[in-house]
Amino acid sequence: MMKCQFCGKEYVKNTADLSYMPEFWQEKLRYIPACDCSEKLHEQEIEALRKKQDEESRMNRVKKFMDISVVDSKFFKSTFKNADMSDKHMKIAKRYADSFLVKEQKVGMLLYGGVGTGKTYATACIANFLRGQGKSVFVMNLGLYFNKLKTEWEEGEKAVLENIKKCDLLIIDDFGAEMTSNTETITWRDEKIFNLIDTAYRSEKPLIISTNLKFNQDLSKCEIEKNLGSRIRDRVVDMCYPILVAGRSRRGIDEKSFWESIA
Repeated sequence: MMKCQFCGKEYVKNTADLSYMPEFWQEKLRYIPACDCSEKLHEQEIEALRKKQDEESRMNRVKKFMDISVVDSKFFKSTFKNADMSDKHMKIAKRYADSFLVKEQKVGMLLYGGVGTGKTYATACIANFLRGQGKSVFVMNLGLYFNKLKTEWEEGEKAVLENIKKCDLLIIDDFGAEMTSNTETITWRDEKIFNLIDTAYRSEKPLIISTNLKFNQDLSKCEIEKNLGSRIRDRVVDMCYPILVAGRSRRGIDEKSFWESIA
C-alpha cells in the first residue's frame, strides 16, 4: 500500500468515477492520499517562487537606481563597517539608517559643514546600507545632473523626476556647489533644483542633503536662501533637520597611510 512520503499516512481508495479516463490514468488514480501534504507542498512551492520573484524584482529595482545615480564609484564603496563611528554625525547617520528599516520615514537630514569633513561619506554609508537591505536610494550630484540635462534635456529631467517618485529615499550630494554668476543660468538652475525637491516633497519621499553652504541651526538664516532663493529654502526647511558635521578636513593622505602604502 502506498503511503504519503511526508506524514506516512496510507493512501485510500478513490471512490470517484474514473471510467471516462484511459486505463493508464485510472490505475494511477485508483488510490489517492488521505492527507493534504501534497497540496501544502504545492502551496509552499508557489510561495517560494513568489518570494524569489519579489526578491529579483526588488534587487533589479535597487540596481536600477544605483545605475542612474549620478555619483562616482568611490561613493558606493563607503560603508558603516569601514567608518569611524566615534564621530557624532556618523552615529546619527547610522541611527537614521536603522530607523529607516523599521518604520516609514518622512523626515530627512541636511548635513552641513566645512569641506572634507565627512558629509558625503556619511550620506554614502546611509545609501549603501539601505541598498543592502533592499531599499531603493536615488543619489544625485547636482553638478553632474546639470551636465546630464544639457545633453538629454527634457527627456533626462522627466526620467529623473519619475524615479524620484518611485524611490524610497532621495540624496542630493554637494548641494549648492554649482554656483554661477550668469543670470539666465541661475534661473534655469534654480528651477531644476526646485523641481527635484518639490517632486520629492509632493511624493512624500524623505530627502538627505549634504552641503558646504553655511547655516544657523534653525535655518532661519542660511546661504540656501541667499544663493538659491526662498522657494528652495522653504522646501528644504520643511523636509530636512540640520546636522552640523564638524571637525578637521579628512581629505588628503596622512603620514601613516603613505608609509604603509610603500612598506
